Amino acid sequence: MISSVMKLPENVIAHILSYLPVKSLLLFKCVSKLWCSLIESEYFIKLHLRNSVHGSSGAKLGLILQDTCFLKPKIFSVADVGSPNECVELGGGPFGYRTRLLGSCNGLLYVCQSDMEDSVQYKRSGIYYVSPKIALWNPLTKKSHILPLAPIQVTSWSPLYGILDSLKVEYAFGNDSINDDYKVLRIVQQIINPGMADPDHMFYLKTMVYSLKANSWREIAAPSYLHYIVSTESVLIREAFHWLPIQGHGLMNIVAFDIRREDYCTVPLPNLESKSSPCYRNLGVLGQCLSLASSSVDNVEIWVMKEYGMKDSWVRLLLLEQSSSLCYRSGPYDLIPLAFVKDDNGDHKVLLKWMYDRSLIWYDPKLRTYENVQIDGAPWLYQSYIFVGSLVSPLPPIMQ
Repeated sequence: MISSVMKLPENVIAHILSYLPVKSLLLFKCVSKLWCSLIESEYFIKLHLRNSVHGSSGAKLGLILQDTCFLKPKIFSVADVGSPNECVELGGGPFGYRTRLLGSCNGLLYVCQSDMEDSVQYKRSGIYYVSPKIALWNPLTKKSHILPLAPIQVTSWSPLYGILDSLKVEYAFGNDSINDDYKVLRIVQQIINPGMADPDHMFYLKTMVYSLKANSWREIAAPSYLHYIVSTESVLIREAFHWLPIQGHGLMNIVAFDIRREDYCTVPLPNLESKSSPCYRNLGVLGQCLSLASSSVDNVEIWVMKEYGMKDSWVRLLLLEQSSSLCYRSGPYDLIPLAFVKDDNGDHKVLLKWMYDRSLIWYDPKLRTYENVQIDGAPWLYQSYIFVGSLVSPLPPIMQ
């Protein structure tokens, strides 16, 4: 059969191969020098990624899981969360079993050493510095790249906070298609005047961007309203990172960072109906649209922004009343919308993640029912990320 396929034009072969999983493609590199050259080409890698991303919005939905229970947190992949496929252990990653998963984009994972205490620390001329270790890793091709160190100057130290506890470091990772690059954003906040009420005087704020193409970091300007973003994982959509504002501090918009332009902006929030307190809000992505889940003791509202950046385009997709079978658990109904998936009948289901225990559930909008996601071999407690398998290299161009 392979001999017949090899007689086809190269573009036809590329089209056929581009729909295969990465595991098969790595094996097919051994078929011939032509196939090996084709599969390793930039053209084919982008074609395969495009087909993989398109497929992820259909029936198959891949996940990356990290065990959060044990001292040696293992990392697993799930080829299709909608089928009974078992977890496949991926090993410890670039830092062995001290690897902590931060997120995923286009088949690349960005990871760090498990704790800030594992970072490089030193003192020079009476000033403390720390350099967290960050890496990009393609778990399917087994290639990884540890980013150059970017020391963080510890501007103050106090017995109350210590050196490391006074730091808050956030990372985000995404693709810049215009410049054909992958970038890491790092936001550093440090308490310098604990007694000050004004965040502009209480915190030191600095942001840097790492470019895989240039294999270097550079500092960029940071707006003062970054003090008011929620300290959670960013949401990546339309090549921009998004964070929610801290409630009660006057900032009424989502904070965004455009990866291509490398600048900050704001995106309007919807007019939420729930006025209950406490109210838990989380951003997500549904159907390639920015989404928001607003959860309270009364209900759960799930919104999607149909036209990016337009406040009037927010549409309430779901309203789950307290009596809904979804809201059966004790504690806050703190949800993150992860994905839309079509079932075998062509109906849509919504994949949601409970922040309370990180478990995953399917919600059927038509039947208004839910079911727990069963993954054979999954850890008891785990962190999960949507994952698309790809051949994308985590190495800078100069190292490829």
